Amino acid sequence: MAEVDYKEYPFIRSWETKVSAMPNIPRGEKGFQETLKKILTALKNKTPINTHISIEGSRSNNTLEQLYIRLRPSGFVKKLTTGWELSEEADKWLKSGDDSYLAAMLTANIRYFSEILAVLRDSPATSRVIQDVASNEYKLSWKTKSEIHARLNWLKDLGLIQFEDFSLKYSITDLGKNFLSVVGYVKYEELKSYIDQTLDEREVPISTWALEMCKMNEEDLRNRKTGMGYYPGSIQDIHNTILDYLLMMGNPTDFSTIAEYSSVTFGISEQSTRAFISSLINLEFIERKTKTLYQTTEIGKKFPTKNFEIDFASCINNKYSFVFEILLELQKKELSVKHLTVMAKVSYNFPSENSTEIHKRLHVLKNAKLIQETGVNLFGLTNRGRSFCTILKIYLPNNKEEKIKSKSIEVRDSDGSKINELLNEIRISSRESSNPDRFEEFLASAFKVLGFKSEWLGGAGKTDILIQAPTSPKFAYTVAIDAKTTYSGGVTEGQINFDTIVEHRKKHKADFSLVVGREFQGERLIERAIKHNVALLDVEKLEHLIKMHVEVPLKSDSYKKVFSQKGIIDVHVLKEDRSKIVRDGNLLKAIMKCLFEESSDPLTEGIMQPREIYLLLKNQFNINPTPNIEEIKQILEFLSSPLIGCIGATKEGYYALGSLMDAAQKFDFYLKACTEY
Repeated sequence: MAEVDYKEYPFIRSWETKVSAMPNIPRGEKGFQETLKKILTALKNKTPINTHISIEGSRSNNTLEQLYIRLRPSGFVKKLTTGWELSEEADKWLKSGDDSYLAAMLTANIRYFSEILAVLRDSPATSRVIQDVASNEYKLSWKTKSEIHARLNWLKDLGLIQFEDFSLKYSITDLGKNFLSVVGYVKYEELKSYIDQTLDEREVPISTWALEMCKMNEEDLRNRKTGMGYYPGSIQDIHNTILDYLLMMGNPTDFSTIAEYSSVTFGISEQSTRAFISSLINLEFIERKTKTLYQTTEIGKKFPTKNFEIDFASCINNKYSFVFEILLELQKKELSVKHLTVMAKVSYNFPSENSTEIHKRLHVLKNAKLIQETGVNLFGLTNRGRSFCTILKIYLPNNKEEKIKSKSIEVRDSDGSKINELLNEIRISSRESSNPDRFEEFLASAFKVLGFKSEWLGGAGKTDILIQAPTSPKFAYTVAIDAKTTYSGGVTEGQINFDTIVEHRKKHKADFSLVVGREFQGERLIERAIKHNVALLDVEKLEHLIKMHVEVPLKSDSYKKVFSQKGIIDVHVLKEDRSKIVRDGNLLKAIMKCLFEESSDPLTEGIMQPREIYLLLKNQFNINPTPNIEEIKQILEFLSSPLIGCIGATKEGYYALGSLMDAAQKFDFYLKACTEY
């Protein structure tokens, strides 16, 4: 048979785009090459795809289509609208029969193939050593040895390595050394490189349709999901995994075929396959045609594109929150997974701290070369990422960067730091048991946000933080606060000395004792807290209190209901006080709107009595329960006071002095005046 020139060897895909699994076909008595040749010859001869094929020395009894499905990820076959076809490289190998070309095909498309030859080049090694290199150096964490043994068997059949029974070691042959010198391999050191591969780019390589997907209004942004769903295989290779399924479903495909492919390729159950199908439907990559048939959509059929990875990232961002937002956060400074996980919870409304969801997003962005690792578990933007941020700002609603975010709190505390940043730091520092001062300092700032005089004390024999209600000493109350940091996050009974906490309360003449920690574990801890009149506040509830306060500020008198509790604090005790302020705010707005709308009435000339306002509010405005005359008079007196001056007052009644916007601007001015100290 004709030998193929090395120069004609297949183009080697980048490590990131190679597949992790070897083609799962029967080995048989004559080796993988003969099995592969038999399958590909059947395809070339247009043998019906439902034909069962038997291999000497193997008990398998698969149809040709089942085998084609297994061969597709590694580039031997492809499925078009007209049916299955050989790839150009597979056809070339079939004509030549050159095993070196076959080995080059496997190297070009599959991770850790020629790399095994590099491991064996210096000295023989056991399969355990070879797998350790895969796991520790190449970060290929396979749960079983099957992938290693599959590679070793292929390499043996191709004559590139040999096995010594007496030592249980594999060694490279002369043919293997020659092959390695020509084809080469990926050095694991290169995978750890932090060099930006996009430094020379002048523009972001993204398809026009994908860029259009970045245009989302506020409702689109709000409707995105936080959980990205389930995807089989390595998350680093998520885009290629999805591509294989999209190609499979180019024509209507029965679920049984999809489940079979999933089982053979990834070893996952039918239930997991259904979960993955749901993820693809949510991305609008596939659609359900009948009860059991699924087909790739027009968007799905666009892949693979020239700009595959970044186009794919745009689709992910369109359906899931905190994807391209990560780029905008990294534009400010480099961040770790831990910081991004906390940020997702605090600022982007994730239901919990979920590092798995963050890792999924980071892999998508890394594959698109928008971010890169800049240190141990630290991420920053690439040149492409910085350029893309500039584009993103143009495509955001109203041309404002903030609109891509979930609504974040912009109110500032007395130190001038943003609330969200403070909450991020509280969560992170609550786990830093080696540096408890940091947690205590941030907690002191947090209670200032709630409106208290807050003093960070610390030191032996003292409580960590002492807060006082900002009112007359006659009505003020104080709370002695002890902060507890734990690396694991859970505060247990053994970490709290209740006798010491009681002593702190007495020493500082405090009215209440409070312990703040990440979370509290154990019934006995709670029982002892109740016995010693100590309240327990976890970080989650503290965050809830602060966010509620920023939205609806309460007086310190209301918070007395919180601190006077024993054991685990229930923040719902503030519900009634909070509802009253919300109702008062709605009533104020309704009265202003009522007067403004009546200002042009020719009969009343815009002047109204409280009773007339009452009747209008009762019939036209949805305020429950309906306000009484006294409540309306109180609001009118407040709005007509010289300081506020939003409405005027005469003997005939009250009238508007401006619009709702005028009133809002005046209140905003007073807010700034109160916070600038």
